[in-house]
Amino acid sequence: MRHTLARTTGGELDFEVVPLVGVGPVLLGMTRDQARAAMATPAAPFAKGPDPAWETDAFHGHAFQVFYSGERPVVDFIELSGGADVRALLGGRAVFDTPAEELIATVSARSPFDAGDPELGYSYVFPELDLAFWRPVIPEAPGDPEGRYFSTVGIGSPGYFRRA
Repeated sequence: MRHTLARTTGGELDFEVVPLVGVGPVLLGMTRDQARAAMATPAAPFAKGPDPAWETDAFHGHAFQVFYSGERPVVDFIELSGGADVRALLGGRAVFDTPAEELIATVSARSPFDAGDPELGYSYVFPELDLAFWRPVIPEAPGDPEGRYFSTVGIGSPGYFRRA
């Protein structure tokens, strides 16, 4: 299955996030060469963390990041960030333009989030879908504009969030 991307009227690129499958043209389990070939722009590899096994590939001003694992690098995790020219869609909904509580409710109807997550409120991890949302702050009061929306969405290969 190959997912497509399309330009929106605002000049952004739409990338459909499909848990357990991939994001846009990049599929979980692809080799690094396949993932790079699937993207329309060159990769900007960088080391995320002090000593990663493989560099992370960044695209679109680092708003679309691809993480690799294994002896031969294969796509293990994909993360999109709000801003830049990237728009993440989940079930047709714009992730970064949908209030966090709405996204949580929608995804929770399909699968529960990890209520034991030590960063709960900032992050919501849905282990059965290997899907996660994150925001740097949470609203302090109703109507507080800070933290109403998630800043990142990520998907991992099957079992990603269950690994020790």
